[in-house]
Amino acid sequence: MQYTIVFIIGLIVGSFLNVCICRIPGGLSITYPPSRCTECGKRLKWYHMIPVASFVFLGGRCAYCRERISPVYPAVELITAVLYTAAFHRLGAGVLFIKSAVLFSLLIVITFIDLKEQIIPDSLIVFGLAAGIVFTIIDGSHSFKDAVLGFAIGGGLLLTIVLLSRGGMGGGDVKFMAVIGLFLGWRLTLVTLFISFVTGGITGILLLLTGKKGRKDPVPFGPFIGISAVAAVLCGQTLISLYLNLY
Repeated sequence: MQYTIVFIIGLIVGSFLNVCICRIPGGLSITYPPSRCTECGKRLKWYHMIPVASFVFLGGRCAYCRERISPVYPAVELITAVLYTAAFHRLGAGVLFIKSAVLFSLLIVITFIDLKEQIIPDSLIVFGLAAGIVFTIIDGSHSFKDAVLGFAIGGGLLLTIVLLSRGGMGGGDVKFMAVIGLFLGWRLTLVTLFISFVTGGITGILLLLTGKKGRKDPVPFGPFIGISAVAAVLCGQTLISLYLNLY
């Protein structure tokens, strides 16, 4: 029953995250005006916005103009619900779960905005910094020193790469990684960095080999950071233990 409740909460939050993904890049309010069809502009009823279910019942089309609805909307809702449930299973009820849910929500919004717009809005960075500081104070999972080290290592390492590569990576990625470091502490920050470099590198090579990207075409790195941070939260301690057991 608890898992079902967490999953439903994740679906509801995911619906709100869709609003954030659509409006924040344009500097629009995430609370007003009420949701409308992006094609015909008609205001949506509450039963048009039931997470996932409305998309299925409407056949993936607007109830008014019958234009196709992007499958990204139900995907974000399902991803949020699954990640919330996984975090609840891994961490149980408590402050650590709430902290992970807030972080996952931030990661989802930034990932999808970066994929679509290739930007990481500063407003999300500011929110992440504020939330990271609050949770560092109240959750007790790692010390303030650990959080500061995570912040410095996460942002500092990517900043070094930016300076050495003369713009090979965006400033938004630097700030994003610093926020994650604040949330996770230095150990899981290193895990996040390692996974993001590996997955980003492999993906970049595959895109080049398949001709989908050229050597000078930009590939947003934010999604790799986001996915890697999720892996670090859910599996990071296990990965660290496996690594230490090798020596």
